[in-house]
Parts: sequence; structure tokens; C-alpha cells
Amino acid sequence: MTRHAKFRVYLGGPISGCNETQRREWRQQVKEKYGSQLDFIDPTNNLVDRDALPYEFVQADLKAIEEADGLLVNMWRESIGSAMGVMHAHRHGRPVVVADPNRLRQKMLEFYADEVVDSPLRGANHLLDLLRAEGNWRVLKSGGKPEEPFQRQKIIEAVRSACRQARSDYIAGPGLVLPGVIKHLRRSTRRLKHSVTTSDINTAVMEVLVKLEDDPLAAGAIHGVRGVWHIRMEEKRRPPLRAGRSSPDRDSRSHGSHDVVLPITSPKSHATIWGKGVKELRDIPSADAREVFRIITSVPGLVAITLGQFGHKGSRKSCQARVETSRTPRVIEGVLFDRGDKGTRQSFQLRVQDERQKVRILQELELKLTEAGRWAA
Repeated sequence: MTRHAKFRVYLGGPISGCNETQRREWRQQVKEKYGSQLDFIDPTNNLVDRDALPYEFVQADLKAIEEADGLLVNMWRESIGSAMGVMHAHRHGRPVVVADPNRLRQKMLEFYADEVVDSPLRGANHLLDLLRAEGNWRVLKSGGKPEEPFQRQKIIEAVRSACRQARSDYIAGPGLVLPGVIKHLRRSTRRLKHSVTTSDINTAVMEVLVKLEDDPLAAGAIHGVRGVWHIRMEEKRRPPLRAGRSSPDRDSRSHGSHDVVLPITSPKSHATIWGKGVKELRDIPSADAREVFRIITSVPGLVAITLGQFGHKGSRKSCQARVETSRTPRVIEGVLFDRGDKGTRQSFQLRVQDERQKVRILQELELKLTEAGRWAA
């Protein structure tokens, strides 16, 4: 990335067939608000020569994009030239933020943009955050490995891979996650003098995914991704096994060598029948409840557990659970009976990776819980 006293941003957007106001007004607004923090390359400054020498100015525009530190595009209408600029900036590793005020939702731009927002001013603010991160932050590696520059593209590729694994078909998923990760990490950079750790980054991604799941406009786009990300984090934390030895079980109880650790959350309130702070299986103080959830998570095809409402309605002599289908896609409803400090009945939802597997998963859950004497009839 070229370094200057201030970051340089290319202001892309429709020009051909536009009137003077359409070409210049939004660019001027961005300059006035962010001129003290950014320098701008404005292609509308050379419109007379552009009409006279089109080939030379195409080359000049491409070179200007290469020399810029980032690209801000106001895609208020479709524009082939602007789309080509986005592709060119992406190819040269420049961060790209697209403003899509009219909700065109062009899939190629959503794929290649680091973020898609609803206005150029908001886009300039988010692009500034991205530029500061890549220009100043360092990533501290574990195991004595040398530190390296912060690279947003690594986060995008990792989140995109998790989206594919979770079978999320929303192409702009990484663009929803990246801005929140940058904001989350800014708190860490102040504390660690512009350095972050790989653990900081992984945790930031998880926190952002949790928040997005609570957003009704974003939840469907990243459905199941948090579960995949959590499993990856657990695999990285797990120490390598010695030959001939199996992985130790956290609770000294195992239901096979293929146990899966799923994230557990309660988005609206972290209070449960056992109290607050339940984020993982080990956070549940009840050994019996941990046993039930361990049986549940041994069934393949689940990606996350969400704890819901709780209370004193209903009880069993021993800790048991039952599950049933839900009208919500990729969701199985469940209830667990246990004796906690705040109640005896804890509802939960199981997130299913593939809707087509829901019936099979329900059958396996009932069978395994029944065999273990944990099914609540």
C-alpha cells in the first residue's frame, strides 16, 4: 500500500450519461466531510480531456486506482466503468467500499467489495477504518512465529470459507462481518500499541457473528456460520494428539471419539435456570445437563445451540430433554428439565446445517436420548 501523509482514496461512480450534479455533488460532500483525514483522486476533474482522449484516460484511471490506497464507489446506478474499477482495485489488493443507496444488490460487486453500505459518507468512514487497520496494525503470531502486517483479505477469505461450509448462499456475508471485526479490534489496538493477536481476530469474528444473528436483517445471511467458526477455533486451541492416544474429555465423560463442541448462546438474555454466563458446554454447572447436551451434540449436522426462555413450569425426577421440529428453517426446538437455581425448565433451539437433514437428526436425537435414559416423554 502506498503511504502518504494522508491515505488517498479514488472516488469511483457513474460519469458517462450523468449531469453535473450527479457527477460532482456526492463527491464534493465526501471531500468536505473527510478532507482533513483523506486525500482524494477525483476522476471528474479531467472530463474535458476524457472526452478527447478516451483510451489514454482509461489507462490513466487504472493507474490512478493502482496508486490510490483505497476505492470508494457510489453505485447509485449501474455502471460498467465503475464495476471494472472495483475489479481492478481488488486485483491490486486495494480495499473497496461500495455505496449502494438504491439497493441494486449487484452480486459481482457484493463479492469483490470489502463492504457494501447505503451511502457514500458512511462508506468513506468505513473505508478510513479499513485503511488505518491495514496501514498501522501488526498481527502477533503464536508459537514464536514472526509478526506480520494486518491483512483484511485473510479475514474475508476465512469468513467466506466458513460461509461455504455452513452452506450460506448470501454472497456478501464477509462484507457484513469485516466492518464489525475492525471496530471490535480497535479497542485491542489501543491496548496493545497497534498490534493484535490471531486470537483477538478469531474472537472478534465470533462476537460479530453473534451480534449479526440478533439482527433480523442479517441473521439469515450468516445462518450457521458461527457454529462453523466456533468449531474451527476449538480445533486450533486443541493440542495435537500423541500417537495412540485419544483426546481427553473435559467433563471426564465421553460418548465417542467424534464429540463436537458447539457454541451455546442466549441472545436476548444470558440468564438461564443455572444463572448467567453460559457460552460453552463447560459453563453449565450441572453435570447432568452437560451430559444431555453432550449426547445432543454427538449427532452430526448441528452447528449451534441457543438457550431460550426458562422457568419453573414442568419438572422431571432426573435431568431429561426432548426435541421436536420447528416451522423455522434449519431449527429444532427443545426443552431440558433440570434443577437449577432459577428454575426447572430450560428451552433451547438447535441450529441445523442442512434443512434436508432435519428429520434424520430428530430421529437420531430421540434414539440417543432414549438409550441414555435422558428422553423426556
